[in-house]
Amino acid sequence: MDLPSPANHMKGRPTMTSRKSLTQEQIAQIVSLLNERRKAIEEDLRRNLSRALEEVGEETTVVNVEEGDESRVDVGKETDFQVMSMRTQELRQIKEALVKIESGEYGLCEECGNPIRFERLKAMPFAQFCRVCQEEMERAERERQWGPRPPHRG
Repeated sequence: MDLPSPANHMKGRPTMTSRKSLTQEQIAQIVSLLNERRKAIEEDLRRNLSRALEEVGEETTVVNVEEGDESRVDVGKETDFQVMSMRTQELRQIKEALVKIESGEYGLCEECGNPIRFERLKAMPFAQFCRVCQEEMERAERERQWGPRPPHRG
């Protein structure tokens, strides 16, 4: 496995030899994945928005709803809103990835500038960071929230 060296993971300092580009076939696969996902999300958002608009119309006709029922409806709406918000964010990331493909910037880690492995991009085609940088950011976030982990003893 060809892992980039930690020295190459300093922000803005990729080595020229580490900048391997994706093949045209790999880019075509990624574009296909992104477009399929984009279409699925757009359809899902349309369906959810249509359903939400229908529910708004139904709610105005409901007069005698018990208070417990109303709270269950509100929780359902909140969940629907959160799902739609997540889908909208994913759609934004997909569109950004497609723009990067057009500009030739796709597949490079936004933190260190090194290439993101094709396997990672296939699994998450809108990935912005290589595995090493992503793990480092997640570790730093955990430490920020919970403090540093004690040394492992075992």
